[in-house]
Amino acid sequence: MTPNPSDPLDNLQQQIRAEAATLPEVSSAVTARGAAPVVLALDHPQRLHYTLDDFMHVHNDEFVELAYRCLLKRPPDAGGQLLALQRLAAGDSKIAILGDLRASAEGRGYGAEIAGLAGRYRFWRLTRLPLIGALIERLALLWNLPEIAREQRRLGQALAQQNAVADIADLTAEVARLRNDVALLRSARNDPRA
Repeated sequence: MTPNPSDPLDNLQQQIRAEAATLPEVSSAVTARGAAPVVLALDHPQRLHYTLDDFMHVHNDEFVELAYRCLLKRPPDAGGQLLALQRLAAGDSKIAILGDLRASAEGRGYGAEIAGLAGRYRFWRLTRLPLIGALIERLALLWNLPEIAREQRRLGQALAQQNAVADIADLTAEVARLRNDVALLRSARNDPRA
């Protein structure tokens, strides 16, 4: 599929890639285990041990930012962020993105660990095998169907709650506008010049 030059998303991606190409290379301050520790800026997570729950309830840009800062101890570069967001939008797993970042040379250099990631990442890689991978993935989906259904209900409740909050905010704004209109009408009625 060739990119359509009139598509705004393609234009934006091309702009981001062009800007990323003009940026200077980021020098990697990766140290091997046992070497002198790297002094990190205060905005970087200093710890090296996390759990999957630290990442699973964060989404989109926030997820990518958190993954890079925790595993690579730096903010995401423009190209890496774009790629990760594209993978998420295409339905790729957060496990896959975390595992790929952790398995990169830079990620291995920092040695940050995410409890529970290794096994799930290996399983994800099995599902990518030709032929048998699809079968493994379908069996896992059947096995996890009750958990998937619970998560779908939870997300449905969260969306309904967000909609209710938005509706309340809209109603509050409308009531404030009506009060203002009533106050203007009262002042106009009481104005002796009228």
